[in-house]
Amino acid sequence: VVVFRVHSPRPGRGTLLLETRANGQHRDGAQRSGSGSGSGSAGSSSSANYTADEAEEEAEAEAFAEARFASIERAFAAAKAKGVQSSTRLVKELRALFMAGTFEVELIDDSLLVWEVALHDWAFDPSSPLSKDLEALSEAAGDLVPLILRVHFSADFPFSPPLVYVARPTVRSEYVFDGALCMEMLVDWQPQYGNVESMLVQISAFLAHSGARVETACKGEAAAAGADGEAAATAARDSARRAYEKLKAFHDKKGWASAGGR
Repeated sequence: VVVFRVHSPRPGRGTLLLETRANGQHRDGAQRSGSGSGSGSAGSSSSANYTADEAEEEAEAEAFAEARFASIERAFAAAKAKGVQSSTRLVKELRALFMAGTFEVELIDDSLLVWEVALHDWAFDPSSPLSKDLEALSEAAGDLVPLILRVHFSADFPFSPPLVYVARPTVRSEYVFDGALCMEMLVDWQPQYGNVESMLVQISAFLAHSGARVETACKGEAAAAGADGEAAATAARDSARRAYEKLKAFHDKKGWASAGGR
């Protein structure tokens, strides 16, 4: 049995537990965070406090989780059918992320090899400029505005490196080039770096402490990309890949300590 614990993208919402068995026919359900089978005054109090708003939020969280789960099922089936070597490993990495609940992950076009990871302001050091920028954007938008990482995995991950870059909003830093991050672990990849949750935690810390600032708001960028989203995504991916090639050539020649890399 594989269990995915999918957290809602908004803090304070419930948690959905989803189960699938080997035959893929059993899927089970929603359990409100903190609820149980206990009885007595505590149970009555809990029921009384479960308001209509909470019920609505719980239903939204369930729908959100079900959609994510269905996407993973389709992606895993497609990857296995194509003989993608890393498919089982990537599903395990997804499970670890959902269990931790720190990062929100979406599969692009139901592909197990292309993820978007949402980093909200609370994923960063609260004293960092990046966290404050995202918080300000969220307040201005009246909704959560995250930093979005696009992650392209190889079919033989972790033996080949993932391509990781900031998709939106535009972030400026002396360590960010066309969305590519001047991090030693991403430029000089080693298979032992293949714990995706650990990688994302390190990326969050890197961005928070690299002086990164949000340059443009997500809303404007999303509207611009909407006209030709696929072409824009391809261009961003290619730009990031070229930036990583240049960073690797530079650090192969200069090293990391002497070049001031991180």
